[in-house]
Amino acid sequence: MTQEPTQAAPPALTAGIPLAEQIIASHLVGEEGPVSPGRLVTVRPDRVYVQDGNAPTIAKLYQRHGYTTVFAPERVSFVFDHSVLVADVDMADRMKEAEAFAAEIGVDVRRRGQGISHVIAAELGWFAPGTLVLGSDSHTCVGGAFGSLGLGMGASDITAAMVTGSAWLRVPESVVVRFTGTPERATQPRDVLLTLLNRMGQEPFLYCSVEFEGPWARALTSDASASLASLGVELGAKCVFVPDEQGTVPAGTATGLRTVEFDIGGLQPVVSLPHLPAHTAQLDEAAGTPIDYVFLGSCTNSRLEDIAQAAATVKGHQVSARTQFVITPGSMGVYREAMHAGYIDTLIDAGAVVTPPGCGTCVGTQGPLPARGDNVLSTMNRNFRGRMGNAEANIYLSSPAVAAATALLGAIPTVKEIP
Repeated sequence: MTQEPTQAAPPALTAGIPLAEQIIASHLVGEEGPVSPGRLVTVRPDRVYVQDGNAPTIAKLYQRHGYTTVFAPERVSFVFDHSVLVADVDMADRMKEAEAFAAEIGVDVRRRGQGISHVIAAELGWFAPGTLVLGSDSHTCVGGAFGSLGLGMGASDITAAMVTGSAWLRVPESVVVRFTGTPERATQPRDVLLTLLNRMGQEPFLYCSVEFEGPWARALTSDASASLASLGVELGAKCVFVPDEQGTVPAGTATGLRTVEFDIGGLQPVVSLPHLPAHTAQLDEAAGTPIDYVFLGSCTNSRLEDIAQAAATVKGHQVSARTQFVITPGSMGVYREAMHAGYIDTLIDAGAVVTPPGCGTCVGTQGPLPARGDNVLSTMNRNFRGRMGNAEANIYLSSPAVAAATALLGAIPTVKEIP
């Protein structure tokens, strides 16, 4: 198959039309007419990426249907992020199979240790404003922090996109979430999102394009926006968009949309209790819960700001003797920046264990795994039973600042105990 030339840059996002509809309209394949919610359309993605956990399944689909090529090798990437330090023979075999398949079809490969697909996608500019990106991982919605329509899809849809360079989807309804007020000092974007999920549930946002709005959202840094956007799928959304102060990702893009007003004035940090992200409690209510294992990482909170927060918290102190503190940077770029800034040395001096970049123990396909009966506090996006590879562990979710303070105390802190 002849390689397809790289697509021209998509048009800039503008106010007045829902962002998802603008991007879909600019990527239609052989179709005309209005792009309206509920319509089934075929689109041409700018980039397709596959994470290693799905690669063997996609390889089997290729074999079953006799496929041998991809639509444009330079626009299809395999990222080996879920199983970087493999400690299971069956998983090691799967990774070897995935590597062989990637070499066979000649796609771009990001090897183990380079980082998480979604973090790399932002660093390499795959998530450029106005682009449409498909990923074989539900947290591809991170793209919305950068003005990209990031859509997570299953193995069958990703296989079809890899072969044909196109995919079908239903145009989502757009919903505006307008934040008002200012949260407390220690409150992070993930606290805001998980509180919204706790209070409203997923029903108002299922298969919607959620556009966040308000001064608080516009003022978020790139790392903070990515943390917020990564949790969009936990909210039930198809995709999300986070505005920026430069207007590259506009806020308040259209009138007449269904709007949710959410007052975050004085909002406190929260902790998700086992075994559901929506099962949140005020930090002070969970304070004192003993924690055996703290994990700082995942596509939600593994960026430079997250590591900087943890380093500032533990500097000059020691991790509790009862607690294991593991940190997994989101990419090699993040790891190097953190090293140059002295954050890694600070964390190691405090007693933390820093692993190579990747997804880490988030999905339980590599260690360190929690022991039976362990209480784990993690900056991941999900805490379903068995998520970290052990159904007999209890997983709590929090922000990096809370996680680092927990590692020092050996228990969940109060708000006053966060530096």
